[in-house]
Amino acid sequence: MIEPFLLSKVVLVGGLAVWLSIVALNNARNFAGGAASIGLMMSMRLFEDPPAIDSPLLSRRVTSPSWHKAVFGLVLGIEVLVALALWAASLMLLGTLNGSVDSADAANTVNFALAGFLALVFVMIWGGAWFVYYVKQEGAQITHFVLLCVALAALIIVNFPAEGLRT
Repeated sequence: MIEPFLLSKVVLVGGLAVWLSIVALNNARNFAGGAASIGLMMSMRLFEDPPAIDSPLLSRRVTSPSWHKAVFGLVLGIEVLVALALWAASLMLLGTLNGSVDSADAANTVNFALAGFLALVFVMIWGGAWFVYYVKQEGAQITHFVLLCVALAALIIVNFPAEGLRT
């Protein structure tokens, strides 16, 4: 019989793998748009929009499109690596359902993949914080913190023992 809680873990990690794969595919297909979006944050151009904000932090501006592309390329590379790790973790979890994969090995792979997901989220949060995106791009920061909550919830769920749910 298939353990329902284990199946839920497979769906959770697999769902994150599918979602991040779609994100990475979209970012690869629209690389110029993504680089422009990163450029908007890195150049801090929105600080000039009314009401304009003058801040000593504007000295951090990076206006070079080459840097914008490089940073976006780095983020895309991390997305691809983490998506692959999540796919591997999903397959390992799936293998535990029929007993072909050791559950401890699967747990290690899942935690490694989710640590990568957590790292990706922190890269976005740290980059945004450096360029003070919470001043004029609050939605991006909120999205990143929601992703942080998703990553933490996933780590808690996949590490929660199924035996604890039985009565």
